Amino acid sequence: MRCLVVLPEKGKLKRTDTKERTMLALINDPQIQKIINPPNVEPHWESDLKRLRSGDVTLDRRTAGENSIRAFQRLLIFLGYSTSSSGAFSIDGDFGRGTNRALAQFEFEHGLAKPNLNRNKLGYDCNWRSARKLIKIIPDVRLIVPTLEKMLEVAKKAIETKEVNCGSFDEAIFQLNALYNNQLLTCRKINHKYGAIAEKASQALKDARNIDIKPEWILSIIRQETAGVVRPRFEQHWLTKFNKKEPDVDFSELRYRSMSFGLGQIMGFNYNRVGAKSAKELYTAPLEKQIISIARFLTLSSRVRPVVKKMNPSDNDFKAVAKYYNGSGYASHHYDESLARWFREFKILRG
Repeated sequence: MRCLVVLPEKGKLKRTDTKERTMLALINDPQIQKIINPPNVEPHWESDLKRLRSGDVTLDRRTAGENSIRAFQRLLIFLGYSTSSSGAFSIDGDFGRGTNRALAQFEFEHGLAKPNLNRNKLGYDCNWRSARKLIKIIPDVRLIVPTLEKMLEVAKKAIETKEVNCGSFDEAIFQLNALYNNQLLTCRKINHKYGAIAEKASQALKDARNIDIKPEWILSIIRQETAGVVRPRFEQHWLTKFNKKEPDVDFSELRYRSMSFGLGQIMGFNYNRVGAKSAKELYTAPLEKQIISIARFLTLSSRVRPVVKKMNPSDNDFKAVAKYYNGSGYASHHYDESLARWFREFKILRG
């Protein structure tokens, strides 16, 4: 599949103004190129760039090319925005309502929004059933040059300050490309990439709090929740609740509280329960902290704590963990059965 890259035309740069030169310099920055372009693809979005720069046509879901939208979605996801109306982080080349919402959120949070876009529009009244249907309440927005330039500036600053997914640019790109290619990890690959970290997290919790949790439980949650690929999920109905309850709190922080993060998909509003200072910190947490957060979260429950120290859990033990981690409806999608399967496999892999 081809995706987009931006390269200035020969001889054109001299005729651009200062802002255009700034934008082109940012776009062609090697790190930015890794964000907007997956590896081993053919460049193919120069025509949309020309249209964008000329001011003749702006990028929206009706006019942008599919490859341009994919690059734009990669940039949004790198910046921590959901691109699907379902709340998923999706790179599908469709400038739908979810990608429109992401751009609207970015513009509002960075002072670029028009008067018809405000907190109440972004935190529209809904519940978990109606959130996707009512998303059309958010006005249509367009990607114009100043907005694109601001997005690139924010991305570059985030790289410099390490306020990126997993706290590492290289790891953030690995996760972004895995998401793009839908390259979910098997138990064997998860154990190879995260096994030693899970063992370290288990030992750290035992040393600090004398709480025993087997690494196999941590790895089983990773396999079940994310298959080893960090892919946050935004929940609009939570943002609606938080915005009503705390209208003076920074909107971006409320947005982060409304998302599930990391390898264990821990909801942002649980940030203080797992030792983070803010919900955003869950997004930027290095893999080590993410895995420790899973261990901490699993051992917060007095009912689950005795279970996760077992190496030979029963069916009821898996049900207890499934209910705690996934909610009362866990049985409808066989969460406990999957957890048991992953646990057995990790137990074999780890000897």
